[in-house]
Amino acid sequence: MRGLSTGDLKTALKGADILINTTSVGMSPRVDESPMCADLLRPGLLVFDAVYNPMRTRLLRDAEEAGARTLEGLRMLVYQGVAAFELWTGLRAPEALMLRHVEEHLGGGGG
Repeated sequence: MRGLSTGDLKTALKGADILINTTSVGMSPRVDESPMCADLLRPGLLVFDAVYNPMRTRLLRDAEEAGARTLEGLRMLVYQGVAAFELWTGLRAPEALMLRHVEEHLGGGGG
């Protein structure tokens, strides 16, 4: 299977509203890597990176510099835990507490 060329990505992103990274590219300890060329990012694009360690990945920093909106993967990690807690226990999960503990633990995660 071949990867997408820069031209393919540029064409795909032209009409896109959101870019979602679901790879581990940029995750600690390889925090200087990004799955996307910074010059392909633009204002009006929402960039979601499922990576949560570091919370602010190179992809997200590049997106912000390009004027794109960003969303980090930490909340996805936490809300997967919230859903699992509620499914397994039948109790309401302490969302704010869970989010605060994960933010405290990963806050210095290399980014």
